[in-house]
Amino acid sequence: MNKLSNQIIAFFVVIGIVVAALYFSGVFNASTESSTDSEPSERTARTVEILVYSDYSCPSCKMYNPLTLQIDQEYGDLVNVVHRHFPLESFPNSRLAHQAAEAARQQDKFYDMHNALYDLQAEWAPGHVNAREYFIRFAEEIGLDMDQFLTDLDSEETQNTVETQRQEGIRRTVNATPTLFIDGHKLRQNPQSYEQYKSIVELYMYRN
Repeated sequence: MNKLSNQIIAFFVVIGIVVAALYFSGVFNASTESSTDSEPSERTARTVEILVYSDYSCPSCKMYNPLTLQIDQEYGDLVNVVHRHFPLESFPNSRLAHQAAEAARQQDKFYDMHNALYDLQAEWAPGHVNAREYFIRFAEEIGLDMDQFLTDLDSEETQNTVETQRQEGIRRTVNATPTLFIDGHKLRQNPQSYEQYKSIVELYMYRN
């Protein structure tokens, strides 16, 4: 075997040793491990709070109510929807409407009254209408104890609850209805569709 042949054999022996060393040190596995590590972990949803300041006389609030209800139904325990009273002075029957909803809450029928107020908004909201008669009718239809409802409707406690929530909204820079807060963050612009509403909610739901 000549000198050139010996050099060639030596070269390949050295290459083999280097390759073996790199293999056992994990260099060739690095790309596999790296790709595994870089894969996004399965996202875990967390509960978010949707805080809604609204006025029962407000047409936009009526429009958003079914969207919020649908969000609540679709996500179940993953969303906590909280409604806040924010009667506007420009709507003469609003404050009493909010008192009616709060009085219904005392008998665990808040959502029944809440939805009735929105569904029949066009009937009781105009300023010339005797709204109290409508609210009494709604209370009868949803099965409230009428003596208790009439007492709670005008009670100081009910009026204070409505006003306290309105003042809370003012402190949080609410100046229009509906105003939405998600996990305490005020939305600068309300969602323009249900899909957009969902996207915003999920953005907070899967936030790290």
